[in-house]
Amino acid sequence: MAYVYRVGFDIGREQMTQLEIGGSLERVLGYLRTLLPSEPGFTQTRALHSLDPQGPIHLIFESTWETWDDLAAHQESSLLEDKVLLEFEPHVELKDLSSRIYEEVD
Repeated sequence: MAYVYRVGFDIGREQMTQLEIGGSLERVLGYLRTLLPSEPGFTQTRALHSLDPQGPIHLIFESTWETWDDLAAHQESSLLEDKVLLEFEPHVELKDLSSRIYEEVD
């Protein structure tokens, strides 16, 4: 059974360049993608952004974990997505940062 930790937030359209290669938000997402595989039970990550033509850009970052214990340990880790993104916030204003946990349906 897989467990997904999902973080979502908005950025302004004017900050979209931060997602381009070398942009500051792209670098922090790359940092997470590089370091999370060293965590026990880690399976994969995904980063997605909305394509809405108007309004803010909504971003989602998901990490998938093999067991509940693996995800619980990740929540105590310094690599927890919320912590990393909030430490990074002075460079990009993150609006309405939220997180949710999902369990895969068999």
